[in-house]
Amino acid sequence: AMERKAALKEIDQDNNGKMALIEYMLWKYKKAVGDVANAAQGEDKEALERCQKEIEEVQAALRDVQDKLEAQKQALAAQKAALAEQQRVVAEVNQLLEQQKALVAEVNQLLEQQKQLVAEVQQAVVEANAALEAQKAALAECQAARAANEEKLAAQKIAIAESTEAVQAAQSAAEALKAAEAEVAAAVAALEAEEAAYKKKCDDLQAKIDNPATSGMQKAKATNELAQFKSEDPLPLRRAKITQEAALRKAQKAAKAAEAATAAAEEKKAALVEAERALEATAAELAAKEAALAEKKAEAEAKKADLEAKQAAAEAKEAELSAKKAEAEQKERELEAKKAEAEQKERELEAKQRELEKAVAELEVAYTELGKQMDEAQQALQEIKAKGGVAHGALFFQERHLFEADKYMPTSKQRYDHTKPFVYQE
Repeated sequence: AMERKAALKEIDQDNNGKMALIEYMLWKYKKAVGDVANAAQGEDKEALERCQKEIEEVQAALRDVQDKLEAQKQALAAQKAALAEQQRVVAEVNQLLEQQKALVAEVNQLLEQQKQLVAEVQQAVVEANAALEAQKAALAECQAARAANEEKLAAQKIAIAESTEAVQAAQSAAEALKAAEAEVAAAVAALEAEEAAYKKKCDDLQAKIDNPATSGMQKAKATNELAQFKSEDPLPLRRAKITQEAALRKAQKAAKAAEAATAAAEEKKAALVEAERALEATAAELAAKEAALAEKKAEAEAKKADLEAKQAAAEAKEAELSAKKAEAEQKERELEAKKAEAEQKERELEAKQRELEKAVAELEVAYTELGKQMDEAQQALQEIKAKGGVAHGALFFQERHLFEADKYMPTSKQRYDHTKPFVYQE
């Protein structure tokens, strides 16, 4: 069984699973297909050889055209794929370029906004510096006013102390004058009492003398006593009285002056105390104002520090955006160059595709020409068949070669039905 299978495999020349008579005869007599095909047969040997030559030429040309056409079609397909890929790259680059341009525009807008913010912050810093200087000046002015007020208040306290001493001295002087006035008044009163007693004694004696009821002796006695009284010198008494009255008037005048001085000193002290209270109120007000100004100064310094920090951050952001802008513009230029390069390559690929399409068209024309040659070879075989007296074995192989070559023709141009196996018809 194994030997039979091996023999059948050797017999089946075209590997179609069937055994033709000629295949058996070739196996049996140890001949090759070429030996049978090339053997001289029939009467019109020249026509067969010519037909055989035409078929061989068509087969060779067909194989060449087929190979070239297949290679050109593969190259064209690859070219189309490369062109499609290049067009995709161009579209992608265009998209990236548009995105980059949008990014550049966005960065430019952000940069302009940042520059405006930096300018605003710088202006705010200038204003904050001016406000801080104004607060410093106001604080210095307030501190100077407070120092001046404290000096006035210290001077006022000294004046009040001096005024208090003056009031106390005036009060002491007034009290001493009042005591002296009282002593002088007492002395004047004693003199007046003594004078009154002298006058009364004289008046009593005179009345006793003038009284009719008084006896002569008594009248004489009274006259004698009255004469004695009147004979006494009243000048020292009157001088002492006058002196004491003058001293009393002087003491009274000095007492009034002392009282006026005391009142003036007390009034001045009251005015000084009132001025002291006003200065102390001013001092408290200035202290409160100084504290408020110090607080405002601290707020202004904090605001200035905050604005300076914001300015530094804004300037850093501006520098960052400037760098980002330069980077984006550089990338945009690179994408522009890449776009130009991609478009140039796309044009080159399109030109090469047109060349390949032209070559394919030319090969299609060659296919058509080969089809005509196959028609002519087939027509020559039919004419040889029609003449008769020929060896059909050679015609079988020639037509079989045409059948095999026809398989490689485009389906629309095929002359045999290749859905069925080859059948030779005499």
